[in-house]
Amino acid sequence: MRRHLYALTLALAAGAAASAQTASTTKPPARPAPTPVTAANLDKYLKAWEAEMTKVTALSATINRADKDKTFGTSSRYSGKAMYMKSGSGDNVLNLGLLELSPEGKTEIAEKVVCTGTYLYQFAPAQKEVRAYEVPRGKKTGVGEDSFLSLLFGMKADQAKKRYELKAEEDQHYIYVHVTPRFRDDKAEFEKARLVLLKKNYMPRQLWFRHVNGSEVTWDIPKLETGVNLDRRYFDAPKPPPGWKLVTMNTKTNTTNPPPRVIRQNGK
Repeated sequence: MRRHLYALTLALAAGAAASAQTASTTKPPARPAPTPVTAANLDKYLKAWEAEMTKVTALSATINRADKDKTFGTSSRYSGKAMYMKSGSGDNVLNLGLLELSPEGKTEIAEKVVCTGTYLYQFAPAQKEVRAYEVPRGKKTGVGEDSFLSLLFGMKADQAKKRYELKAEEDQHYIYVHVTPRFRDDKAEFEKARLVLLKKNYMPRQLWFRHVNGSEVTWDIPKLETGVNLDRRYFDAPKPPPGWKLVTMNTKTNTTNPPPRVIRQNGK
């Protein structure tokens, strides 16, 4: 689950504003089925997507997520918000993120993630813990190259083609990129995925995963605003609520370490 949440905060970094859709009182005509994308056009789309990814410095988004658990035969839906800000430049760039999700139709926060660029903090309400994971470092991105996350943020188009089998379809509005892992480590993380890009600007609209056990996760991004003025403090290391504890996770050994220092406002 941590990877799902992290994927979303990083995927948003590639986003741009989706156009507002005008409501209609008449039933829209049936949309034609997507048509296959040629290899040449897929290369063009991937290059354009790569170029657009680098332009976004801040955004705010409305988020919906649908989970299907194959093991237990259950499904659940969540909605909430996400924010992203790029801080610094060059080798010192940090990708900052905030994600909050509530069960559909409810107001209490069920899942919350804060990414400070160096640590990712995940709230675990059942255990009353805030779990801190060190962000794996990749070249200039702050994102590790050991997971599907790198496809969403920081991977060049040519790298993506080498690492994954990519096929695509398109219709009037969207490009549907179907992703199949080539290598063993990636196959352990997910079986198949699909990234839906807005055709007018090559930005993500939807992200779907199917894992090796058959469970599925769908992230939907109905609204994005870029160029927003975000308070840097949104992305500070969070203070655990009363009665909670901060736990630093060692992802290599699956053990805990002493928690990192929580930086308060004004550096106190």
